[in-house]
Amino acid sequence: MHPISSRPLKHILICVNDREKGDCCANVHGQEIYQEVKDFVKGNDLSSKIWVTRTRCLGFCNNIGTVMVIYPDELWFKHVTKNDVQKIKDFIVDAVKSSP
Repeated sequence: MHPISSRPLKHILICVNDREKGDCCANVHGQEIYQEVKDFVKGNDLSSKIWVTRTRCLGFCNNIGTVMVIYPDELWFKHVTKNDVQKIKDFIVDAVKSSP
């Protein structure tokens, strides 16, 4: 085992969990939201500063929107919809601009 010395400015975790019964983030476009945010980060050459990871269940299943966490800020969001993606992109841009 070898530790990784690089650290991202932000690490965004987006739930894409799918289950057969009950609420899940796959049913509220979790994968699409993840992909759009990931593509934005890659397309703007920010992959070394902003990590975007899809996850399984983060524990706040609902039928409105996916669940997202941003570290190191420890910001948890539920009900994240496609309408929120621009806000996420703006957050990323602001974070990069304000970093040393």
